[in-house]
Amino acid sequence: MKILIFYTHNQGLLSSFFQELSEKLCQDGYEVDNFYLKNKRDFFFQKGIHVYGDKRAGYYHNYKSIFSIIKKCKPDVIISNFSYINPALLFGKLLGVKRNIAWFHTAYGHTKPNWLKILNKTFYLNLADVVLANSMQLQNEMHEVYKVPKQKTKCISFWTNISDYRNRSNFTTINSHEPVLKIGCPGRLLADKNHVSVIKAIYELKRGHENTIHLYIAGDGPYKQDLERLVGELELNDTVSFMGLLNVPDMVAYYDAMDVVVLPSFHEAFGLVFIEAIALGRPVLVSKSFGALGFIDAEKFPIQDFSFNPYDIPELINKLEPYMVNNGLKSDYFKMIYDATFQKDVIYNQIKTVILNQTMPSS
Repeated sequence: MKILIFYTHNQGLLSSFFQELSEKLCQDGYEVDNFYLKNKRDFFFQKGIHVYGDKRAGYYHNYKSIFSIIKKCKPDVIISNFSYINPALLFGKLLGVKRNIAWFHTAYGHTKPNWLKILNKTFYLNLADVVLANSMQLQNEMHEVYKVPKQKTKCISFWTNISDYRNRSNFTTINSHEPVLKIGCPGRLLADKNHVSVIKAIYELKRGHENTIHLYIAGDGPYKQDLERLVGELELNDTVSFMGLLNVPDMVAYYDAMDVVVLPSFHEAFGLVFIEAIALGRPVLVSKSFGALGFIDAEKFPIQDFSFNPYDIPELINKLEPYMVNNGLKSDYFKMIYDATFQKDVIYNQIKTVILNQTMPSS
């Protein structure tokens, strides 16, 4: 069986996920090709996998490249995500691919597409033999928003390899031994990521506690100036640091330096930053909107203990206050959540059953 996987090939952890998925499929005896669009044409052989790259250009060129690679590779199965989904589904259907899988990652509330975009996506998603969603919330959106039949959808989480990058960084910007409560808030600087709530919570905490506190915001994006302006207005310039974009090894060092990580997004279909943080054993306070929470056994790990309403700043403050007196949930607890919930071999076997068109075992 030949499998063609479309994804963005880079140094990020989502790319690492699809690379390892490809390697595991190859080790299991499947012939695997990868394809991506980037800044130049390329080809290389990586751990048994043929990796094809083409230059990203205009709409017509990109669609032609995807048509050409499907015609060249003649796969039995296609897996596509993000901007590759529409052309991969269309040309897979036209070229007679036996099993065409779309892996959909983006929550409706995050992008708020207009009716025309919904109609367009509905058409393409219904060409798929199966649509993978990385949360139950997103799986429901496939049915309710995009009208994909329930029997054509599956819900499967990600795993993360972030712990493989430990001790690879010379990142020394944060003094992990400094006697202040270090709060991390990673993520692209967009309004929907809701950094504003964390900044306002820090402002209130500083007023009510003598303890020293510092917020470290990792990431970049178009909302940075607005956040910097808010920090200035609240006179928090000595309390909030903008770290900019960090590579994966530096992100590991960043996580490891934090006493608690706050993830306040209004909408997250899954939330890779959440599983990255807990895989490293970092205490986390996470927005209830994160799709990854739906995979956790809530009886064993009560989600309300470490989640909050992203619209409710007082609730976030209440959840942060125990950390001000060193009484928050401990690192080992969060590592236990990751190990119990996002097991690589379990997730891989779930993906493989979808590829092979088998029945997934009950969770």
